[in-house]
Parts: sequence; C-alpha cells; structure tokens
Amino acid sequence: MIAIAFILGFFLALTAETIPCGPFYALLHPDFVALLLLYWAISGSSELSFTIVWLIGLLQDMVLGDVLGAQAIAGVIMIYLLYTSLGRVRSLPSWEQLFFIFLLLLTHRLLVWLWQAWAGTITWHFSLLLGPLIGALLWPLFTLAFDYLRHALRPRHI
Repeated sequence: MIAIAFILGFFLALTAETIPCGPFYALLHPDFVALLLLYWAISGSSELSFTIVWLIGLLQDMVLGDVLGAQAIAGVIMIYLLYTSLGRVRSLPSWEQLFFIFLLLLTHRLLVWLWQAWAGTITWHFSLLLGPLIGALLWPLFTLAFDYLRHALRPRHI
C-alpha cells in the first residue's frame, strides 16, 4: 500500500509541476517532485533507492522538457546529502526540518540551474531562489498531507 501512496503522490507532484499557470508560477513554484522525494526519504521505513531517484529525475526532465539529466543528477545528490544526516533530520519536528529542507531544495535548484546553464538553456535570475524558500515554508503542510495520505491507504486489521 505504501507503493500506491508513493505512486499517487508522485503523479500529483508531477501534475503540480506541469500546471500551465504562466511565467510567474514557473519562476516561483517549489519543486514538488523534490519535496516528495525528500518526504519519502525522511519518513520511509526503507531507504529510497538512488536508481529510483535517478529514473524519477529522468522522467521529470522528459515531462518538463529540461536538459536530460538535470533533475536526475540534482535529485540523486540531494538525497545523498539528506542521507548523510538522516538520523538528525528525522528526530526534528517538521517545522524545524524546514531549514534543512530549504538547504536541500536550494542545492537541488542550483544544481539544475548549473546543468541547464552549462547546456546554455537558462540564465541566472534571483527568483530561482524563491522556489526553494516557498517549498521549505510549505514543508510542514506537505508532510501533514502526505502523512494523512499514507495512513489513509494503510491496510486496516479487523
């Protein structure tokens, strides 16, 4: 059942990434797929595989039309950095986790930007920093919503 929650959450996150709401939304929206990966890495009972993260990043690159590999390499590095201090992050309440989440989302955004800038498809703009900030501020609400979804899909014993 946890796999169903992960797949459902992934499709919701990918849909939120591709909503055509104009250039303002495109600059300011958080990376919902990255938030979902962080959530499952922190709250999951087993570690999230780097291969799964890589494949999700490649799929996200194809759906968004990004330079192939940008989301994939940024996601793998983001999850690796999270795993280096996972025990410490898990012990914090979600509202305190948002500072660490902000740094991870910022790292993810900057790695994607560097990959795209290397390919010559994007230029620097300070609004690139607002998406990770908004994502970090949404973290407590995001964890609450996905905790509810995960528990709602859990099989019940009678």
